[in-house]
Amino acid sequence: MAELKALAWILIGLAVFIWRMVQKARTTTAREQRERPRTTGRPAALPAGSFDELLKQFQTQNQPAARPVPPATTMGGRPLPAEAAPRPRSLEKTEAPARSLERSAAPHLLEAPRRAVRRAATLPRAANQPNPDDYWSRQPGATPEARPPLGELLRNPGTLRTAFLLGEILQRRF
Repeated sequence: MAELKALAWILIGLAVFIWRMVQKARTTTAREQRERPRTTGRPAALPAGSFDELLKQFQTQNQPAARPVPPATTMGGRPLPAEAAPRPRSLEKTEAPARSLERSAAPHLLEAPRRAVRRAATLPRAANQPNPDDYWSRQPGATPEARPPLGELLRNPGTLRTAFLLGEILQRRF
């Protein structure tokens, strides 16, 4: 019985959806017909008259006006004064010559070295110097008195790794 109710609700929802889509399509079609009137398949009527008549009409439209335009006058009939716009005043100095901000290269001899040459034998070697931050190669003290405190051991990743491995080995769960 519950399945039939669910099926009925689905069918009702589907019917409402289809009905709303049809209504929307009708309103859209009506609006488009109001905005764009339907045209027939016939082309627009050609203008009446020959080519020569149209040419004469275009030529008369392009002719300048025959009578001159009278100058503008005031209400009393006097001509309007000819006004000239004042020359704009600028504080910008445009007469300054343009200069490049790039610096020219200082002359130097190509044969002379710029810095003293160092031999490779005098350079420090990385393999000869111990790395103080290498926690994995540190050796813990041999005597109990030389061992660092517990806080130092917990901060050191090498000792933490060792403690974890020993805990896994010695405290087996199986």
